[in-house]
Amino acid sequence: MSAAGFEGSCHCGACRVRIPRAPESIVRCNCSLCRKTGWRGIYFSSDELEISGDFDPYVRCDLDEVFLRTMRCKTCGIATHWEPLTPPPHQRMGVNANLFDPALLAGLPVQEVDGASW
Repeated sequence: MSAAGFEGSCHCGACRVRIPRAPESIVRCNCSLCRKTGWRGIYFSSDELEISGDFDPYVRCDLDEVFLRTMRCKTCGIATHWEPLTPPPHQRMGVNANLFDPALLAGLPVQEVDGASW
């Protein structure tokens, strides 16, 4: 991917995510993890993302079937992205929209997802 796109970062700036373009929408999920972390998701394939930093992975232990890990900055603890547990490339990865300048996201539609029912 070229230098074009948008870069976001965790609170301390140690972890960065570059997306290729502004997202079309933001997803707000009401599952316990998203609700408690304040996660708002935007989605891209793994080959469209540039991700750097030192991360701590978290895999939920409250689900019958685990399928992804949430990555957090090792320094400040901000959730930056999630990735499937399968080997890359991934058709879809979630990025925390809160990493980006609010002006990039202003006016985007928000899709509500009932993850609490899964």
